[in-house]
Amino acid sequence: MAEIGDVVLLKSGGPEMIIKNILTGSGSSREKAALLKGFKKGDITCEFQTEDAKGNTKRKVQTFKAVCLKTPDGKFLAEVGAGGDDDDDDDDW
Repeated sequence: MAEIGDVVLLKSGGPEMIIKNILTGSGSSREKAALLKGFKKGDITCEFQTEDAKGNTKRKVQTFKAVCLKTPDGKFLAEVGAGGDDDDDDDDW
């Protein structure tokens, strides 16, 4: 399992990103906002840098679905269709 401070990449490519938060369902205002946007427990907030057309570096913070991320050595953080939304109902089939 990924931990805060780990380096990850999008499966589709892009810059290396550092994990800043993993959604836990704690009920914090930041997590409530992420849940309203469709993210779930286990999804990951990352920090990374981008460069604009003028060469200026900008820091970005963005939340991603865990199934979209992998480690630099190619291991996926979560498998698509693995179930496990961690609620108590039986819809994980």
